[in-house]
Amino acid sequence: MFDEEFSMAIRQLRLKKLRSLLILLGIAIGVASVVAVVSFGEGLRINAVEEIQKSRDLTLIDVSPGLKDNGLILISESKVEELKEYGKLVCPYVKDAYVSPSGSYFDLFGVQEDYRTANELELAGGSWFESGQNQIVLGSDLWGKLEKLDGAKIGTPITAKLRLYGDDGRPIDKEVNFIPTGYLKPTGSEIDNEAFMRLESAKELSKKEYYDGALVKVESSSLVTDTRRKIEKLGLATSSAQDEIDSVNRIMNAVTLVLAFFSSITLLVGGLMVINTMVVSVYERTREIGISKALGASESDILRMFLAECLFIGALGGIFGDFFGVILSTLIDRVGRPLLISRLGIENIGHLTALNFKILAAGFVISLVVSVLSGLYPAWRAAKLDPIKALRHL
Repeated sequence: MFDEEFSMAIRQLRLKKLRSLLILLGIAIGVASVVAVVSFGEGLRINAVEEIQKSRDLTLIDVSPGLKDNGLILISESKVEELKEYGKLVCPYVKDAYVSPSGSYFDLFGVQEDYRTANELELAGGSWFESGQNQIVLGSDLWGKLEKLDGAKIGTPITAKLRLYGDDGRPIDKEVNFIPTGYLKPTGSEIDNEAFMRLESAKELSKKEYYDGALVKVESSSLVTDTRRKIEKLGLATSSAQDEIDSVNRIMNAVTLVLAFFSSITLLVGGLMVINTMVVSVYERTREIGISKALGASESDILRMFLAECLFIGALGGIFGDFFGVILSTLIDRVGRPLLISRLGIENIGHLTALNFKILAAGFVISLVVSVLSGLYPAWRAAKLDPIKALRHL
């Protein structure tokens, strides 16, 4: 039964070659634009996630004080001991904001040797601080800034101010002399704009009894979610690179959805072309429909006959749409990538677009759905024709 209906559909489309070609192009262009836009959004998402993965260690969990009904849960020595049950490395730290004479603000972290190991920090020059008082190591960007604006040099003291608050709540600026002992290789993360010193010295400078945070390093990224859940049961707050990845995924999915919505306007045009063509086809074949009904064809037979044409148009439109979509995506990648490199200086982009089977399958299904939905009304109208009136139609 279905073979006969599809054969009739093919014969009808062959009789109207130009009209059928225009419909197919309308559907195919709409599908191609959606496929290309979605692949572009997917490519941007993948590039953004890869950048985060390159610059951030997915096995690190940043622990900070938490809030509960009974107040703030601080990170004490006892909390640090509890954290050691959940990671292979636990690195407590204190953090304070300083400003140099040139007005350059930076965060100074008081850390232990394990912090360097956990973040895989490498020196580009000088040496790591040892037991000397107020020795600091600077991130690559911060070192360049202080060297240029404040004349910072390895082994030469520099001054910076720390803002503290007295018992009366009034701010007190404390001037501190630091001795840079080295600077780090670029990491591509916020570490490039930070400075580091011995934990004990930093605590002494800011008169802190508790830690501002702690890094917990686990064996693999697959353990991060479960470990964070356990740490949060202690009343502490956690964050990790996965939060950034999830945020990027949400944003890029929303952007891709909006772009796909606007690009699907061309699909709407294709759908209108299907409706117009099928309505005209019903008018042209009124007498044929009347004869079919007089010979015993049911309404469902007539409905299937017209929907078979729509289904065939949708299938071909989806195939050609995916084909054109692949070409358009490749063109965006070939033209857009060199443009970004030349205009914006972005060199670490592999591909601007990312095609996969799901995108192509979605394009094909969308083509079928649009074509069939667009043909429902003309098909219903054909099925409801009065055979007597249809036979009288000239």
